[in-house]
Amino acid sequence: MRNHASELIRATVVAGLFMFAQAALAWDADTAVTLALEQDEGLKALERRQAGVSERAVSESALPDPEIMIGAEGVPVTDPFDADMMTMYKLGVRQRIPAGDTLDLNRERALHQADGLGADIAARRLEIARQTRLAWLDWASAGKALSVARETARAFEELESLTEARYRAGTGRLRDIDQARLELSILQRRILVRQTRLDEAASRLARWTGAAPPGTPQGWFQPRQSEHSADRLRSDLLQHPILTASDHRIEAGITDTRLARQAYRPSWMIEAGYAHTRGTNPMTMQRQSDKLFAMVSFSLPLFTGNRQDRQLAAARAELQALGHDRGLQLQELRGQLERQLSLRESHARQLDWMESQVLANAEATVESTQAAYRTDRATFDELVRARIALLDQQLEIIDIRQALAEAEIRLAWLTAEELQ
Repeated sequence: MRNHASELIRATVVAGLFMFAQAALAWDADTAVTLALEQDEGLKALERRQAGVSERAVSESALPDPEIMIGAEGVPVTDPFDADMMTMYKLGVRQRIPAGDTLDLNRERALHQADGLGADIAARRLEIARQTRLAWLDWASAGKALSVARETARAFEELESLTEARYRAGTGRLRDIDQARLELSILQRRILVRQTRLDEAASRLARWTGAAPPGTPQGWFQPRQSEHSADRLRSDLLQHPILTASDHRIEAGITDTRLARQAYRPSWMIEAGYAHTRGTNPMTMQRQSDKLFAMVSFSLPLFTGNRQDRQLAAARAELQALGHDRGLQLQELRGQLERQLSLRESHARQLDWMESQVLANAEATVESTQAAYRTDRATFDELVRARIALLDQQLEIIDIRQALAEAEIRLAWLTAEELQ
């Protein structure tokens, strides 16, 4: 007897430790998001790209490298290795200076591009959080549905035992036992389907987190009804990183048009150097003196029709296209916001009605029908229908809660709540 008791205690402890370990391993939505952000390769690529553009902003604002000139002038054709009084060997340096404010504008454009990539990073983080939370919600909903189906299966097992007891007592029918077994087998198939959905949801979540979630879902997504009004949410929408990235691209486009205007201004080149002479003056028979030289040259943008004018027109057209792109993005985001606001309100009403009216009535019907069945005032078919109806309503409530939570997740994405 003592051995049996000790084995029972040991089994209980082991089961308790297993359940504790499963609970410790279980993921909530925030844990899944953290894992997804840490392992996302797209986010890492954007961060490296931004670092590269920031470095380029410095390099593009620097003057071009100086050029060294080495040459000879006045070399006799008849004897290239000889030298006369006109022969000079030159060594000099040349520096090119781009037109106008080209260097500063190059740096300004690269900084706008880097800021735009920073907004792209924020938008990517939001997208990862949204997709991960939706995947986690799908996993948690599938787990809840599976749990409800298993609970109903246990109720049908008790119902099967009850019909068998009534049959042995002579107050039940063999047909009721067969029907109870049939309903239980059908329910077991529904459990298998729900298990498959749970496994599929776990694999979709693993696409973002990099690993299949351990254990079972921890908790349930709690819809965070925003305290702000719809007008406030519409205002927050304007701060979305997607729009911010477009704003920086527009600023870079404005800088491109300013750069195109610099082409109407001359670019400069400064040269200076030293010339060594080897020949002698035939009048004095003395070696020619060495020379210093300097030169300034600049471009003349006189014929601008096929170059500068078209470059400026192209920059302006691209700037206008960027403005239209931003307008389209804002239009799409506003449409999504209005849709999610409508869905949230609709699902909230449905959930309130289902939980306060339909579910309560379904539970009361099961209790009263089961009590009536025990006293032969209700048929077994009525009890089965009541149980199945309760299961269907419970599953529908899970679907509505999931739809409401999805609307909240998408609203949080639209208003960049994850970044606040």
